[in-house]
Amino acid sequence: MKLIVNADDYGITMRVSEGILHGMKQGLITDTSALVNSVHFEKSSVMALEAGITAMGVHLNLTFMAPVLEASAVQSIVDESGRFYRKPGLIPASYDPGEVRTELKAQIEKFLASGLKLNHLDTHHGVSIKDTQMLDLVMELAREYNVPTRRDDLLSGQFEGKLADAGIRSTDRLCGDPAMPSLQESWFRSVLEQYKDTEYIVEIAGHPGYADEELRNISSLVDEREHDLALLMNPALKEYVTEQGIQLISYSQL
Repeated sequence: MKLIVNADDYGITMRVSEGILHGMKQGLITDTSALVNSVHFEKSSVMALEAGITAMGVHLNLTFMAPVLEASAVQSIVDESGRFYRKPGLIPASYDPGEVRTELKAQIEKFLASGLKLNHLDTHHGVSIKDTQMLDLVMELAREYNVPTRRDDLLSGQFEGKLADAGIRSTDRLCGDPAMPSLQESWFRSVLEQYKDTEYIVEIAGHPGYADEELRNISSLVDEREHDLALLMNPALKEYVTEQGIQLISYSQL
């Protein structure tokens, strides 16, 4: 078994970024993906590079804060205030795919301008599986930038297999429970038990980080992030991974 432990939302706040880097340097976190439209992205990218983290993913985002582009350029995917709708289901079905593609590409280009290397794409709130058109747009970008993509298709039987059919690299499994706001050690160990004697490449995604008042004002996941970080910093869990011969990898190794 090869295991990617991916931390979503790098850059959402500086404290979350600090926690993720701590977990990457001393814990089980092997990869992360950045919210490029966050006001903290630039400082977070510098902090990552200074910590020796040179590659990560882009957390493609259409459901949090404001777009990278001017709101007037992406009118079909923003509300009256020029901000993204907060859930994929709230994005109008009549959205302009050209505007979506232009915004997501702008997020990737902003990321690359930071000096970080792009090693995968994943999406905030799983927006890639909003519908077939959205998934096609994300897959187009994965092919254009020649990077792997998270297996959000596994979260919807309707789309399962599309990444593989398109020749896009990914893991064999994405493990997570949408009803579980934070990672639980019993669940984490059950995933390892299930796949440890296989050749599968498995991703476990979580939301680790340090919480602060700023985070409480912008995110529904606050204390849960500290819980995830504590779990992924647990020496006993890390020792178990080593004992079982589980190989920790990042998306850079796919």
